[in-house]
Amino acid sequence: KHTTLHGKSCSLPRGAHDDEPRKRMRSNSSEKGGAKLHAFTYVTAFVLLFWLPFVKVHYDLYHDVNEKRINFTHALLTLFNAVNVLICIWEMSLFVHQNEVQKTYRKLKKEVEKRRGGGGDLPTPLCLFEKITLREALSLKHWHVIWSTYALLDPSYVQTQSWGFWVDTGNGFVTIAPTIAMTIGATYDLSRFGVSPLAYGLIGLIFNYQMMYGTVIYFSNYTYQRYYERASFGSKMVVLFANVIWIVFPMWWMKVCFEIVKDGGSFRGTSLR
Repeated sequence: KHTTLHGKSCSLPRGAHDDEPRKRMRSNSSEKGGAKLHAFTYVTAFVLLFWLPFVKVHYDLYHDVNEKRINFTHALLTLFNAVNVLICIWEMSLFVHQNEVQKTYRKLKKEVEKRRGGGGDLPTPLCLFEKITLREALSLKHWHVIWSTYALLDPSYVQTQSWGFWVDTGNGFVTIAPTIAMTIGATYDLSRFGVSPLAYGLIGLIFNYQMMYGTVIYFSNYTYQRYYERASFGSKMVVLFANVIWIVFPMWWMKVCFEIVKDGGSFRGTSLR
């Protein structure tokens, strides 16, 4: 969403002797026991849980009996929404655990500067590929590390007066409900629940314009502040790719919602059906 990391790669160095927050997390997980899986495994499971059931329902309700294939537009737009729900939760962590974000950021920054003589790049290995317990995966606090790491590319995430901080934390709390509502509305027949498709289309236009606008402003600020100058090519691509996603998909949603409004509140002429 706007931001940035809406798929954001992040990591913490293994063997960082002064990384107390990570030590505490590892210590707690050892005491509690339990199998560990790569963080990316939990992330993937979460996204699939909020995506595949809707794709299946949509297929059962609307697929052409002569063409047994899923609706391409519905599948991709609801996949984006599933990822967006995950990012909203991470953005809540950015706000709730901002003190942890700042502490871990300072330690990561020292490690990166020590290893690479100046920093500006992401540490390794990527945190999404480190093994964590289910308890950690379900902890809002655990995911603060994403923002601590991303702050190496954009320090506005450890500056509570910045646009980046407030636009993302705000979206974390405000846009999670509309995101889920958009997926439900794209999947089920809204009229059966007494909801006007026209209202759905209008709300979708406003909501997705807000996401697109926020991302454009965020990326403009990122560029204007020249945060990219000390980043590696790979890190620049991470930021660019994440922002492009949160511009392209909201614009795609806006197109679909405009079709609904244009047809007077009907899904029939849209690519969702």
